[in-house]
Amino acid sequence: MGKETKKPTSASSPQFLRSGGLLYKVGGFALVSGTGLALDVGLFLLLVRFGQRAGYANFISASVAVTFVYFVSTKRVFQYAGQFLLPLFLLYVAYQLLAVMAASWAVDAIVGFGALPLMAKALILPVTFTANYFCLEFLTKVGT
Repeated sequence: MGKETKKPTSASSPQFLRSGGLLYKVGGFALVSGTGLALDVGLFLLLVRFGQRAGYANFISASVAVTFVYFVSTKRVFQYAGQFLLPLFLLYVAYQLLAVMAASWAVDAIVGFGALPLMAKALILPVTFTANYFCLEFLTKVGT
């Protein structure tokens, strides 16, 4: 008969690829954030289309998206198994309030320089993705 091939187990995988490892977390966060981004951009474009100023539209759409990302990624990506902690969520809300206001100001400023609203939003994504990842990683560690 043929040779049996052994399926890799998480024990034989490098730590960074295992559930809870860095690449697993970053990849999972990218997937959840990508879904949040689709929600964010769709709502953003809809609001801009109906006459909302780009900065205000970004504030509304990003607020919806980051709330979605928080609830999905704390459990699925960062594997937070604890109960819902209101102080933890309020810290996240405070962080996001400041972050979304700063990002919305940046979007408005970039549009003021002549960029299309969607291009302005795309330009801020690397900074917001990185900051949001580290914020959620920190908060889920504090909450355990």
